[in-house]
Amino acid sequence: MAQNWMDPQVIARTTRIYGAFVLVLSGLAAWDVLSTLFFDISIIRGKRPWRWPMVLYFIARVCMLLHIFAMAVNLNAISEIPCQEVTWISKVSDAIGTCVTSLILVLRTRAVWHRDIKVTAGLFALFCGQIVVWCQTFRFSKSAWNAQRNVCAVISTAPRSILVTVFAYTMAFDLVILLLCTYRLSAGPRNSGLAKLLLRDGIGYFCAVFGANLIQMIFAVLQLNPVMNIMCLPFALVVSVVASTTVFRNVFTSYDAFSKDSSGPTSGSKVSEGIAGLSAGMSGRPRFNLSHNHSTVGPTSSNDIPLGEYKSQHETITVTKVVDIDVDHGGHPKYAPPEKSMGL
Repeated sequence: MAQNWMDPQVIARTTRIYGAFVLVLSGLAAWDVLSTLFFDISIIRGKRPWRWPMVLYFIARVCMLLHIFAMAVNLNAISEIPCQEVTWISKVSDAIGTCVTSLILVLRTRAVWHRDIKVTAGLFALFCGQIVVWCQTFRFSKSAWNAQRNVCAVISTAPRSILVTVFAYTMAFDLVILLLCTYRLSAGPRNSGLAKLLLRDGIGYFCAVFGANLIQMIFAVLQLNPVMNIMCLPFALVVSVVASTTVFRNVFTSYDAFSKDSSGPTSGSKVSEGIAGLSAGMSGRPRFNLSHNHSTVGPTSSNDIPLGEYKSQHETITVTKVVDIDVDHGGHPKYAPPEKSMGL
């Protein structure tokens, strides 16, 4: 015999399961924030160069915590609370958090494409469409206090068509971002550390978020009861925020690692310059090197003796004296006449 999902007892049982599931997700969200707290503190204390997308990074994390803790209070209250206000907070934070995570990936894709106007316009048009779709869900979410079960009971959620559209649109949007990044990065050098990093993170993000949104969309399609319709809604947000902020942090922490690499100009410097360009590109403006020192890169040879530096307004001129040393068969050096050279 098929189970009647609209039976009040079944709804009460699924509500208890939903409340326990939200508590687990609250622990996961708190663990993610605490485990990466040193990165956040380094930004706040100014130890990392400020980029305005860091605002999006913090907004996404705050929205995740607001949503999951509001849901936890909503479903595990010990006394009567204003259910509709708490539901509204969780709903708005869910919409903002989901859209901000997509915007973080949009900026990264824009940077990979070197701020191409066509790609930028197309991505931001899709992003605006995502905002419009999410706004359609606000007026349907309602809950009320149930004194018998001592819980904020979910009364209604958005219709099936809107819920399916929201998550299908999000999944399609993430797929477009993944394809654009993969196409652009595959056209570049295959052995680039930056390309490997972005491909790995991009594929990992897509798989995680696609799976979470797919599960939630399946529950929305089934329309079993108001609780089951949104059972995986907080799960999708937590996975999206954790994945997108991890991608965001990896770009900056990898830049720190590569910038400290002293293996030589042909290995670490090019990769670090690429990651620095990406992190600057995510901020919407290019990053310029204002130092016009054109002296030779690398250690000074034994016969290249620095004599001094002369600094002008735009460049630094290093004057050296090059001494050619010839060694005869007896092992005694013979000094050639010195000649002066200027390394510009």
